[in-house]
Amino acid sequence: MFNFSHPKDVHLKYMSHLKFAWFESIRSFGICIVMLIHGVFPFIMDKTFSNYIDKASHRIKTVGS
Repeated sequence: MFNFSHPKDVHLKYMSHLKFAWFESIRSFGICIVMLIHGVFPFIMDKTFSNYIDKASHRIKTVGS
């Protein structure tokens, strides 16, 4: 549960890790709003979440490299 070496494990300094995590949380909040809208109107933003997942996965895999 507590891994105090996590930022080092992903090759980031503390502040770089903090910045990355906060920006990802802001993006996640934005996509949450998009998905709420998409749930009501499924004919709009139909690829947005899939694109977000692909890009987020890429960002996570390449952070710190």
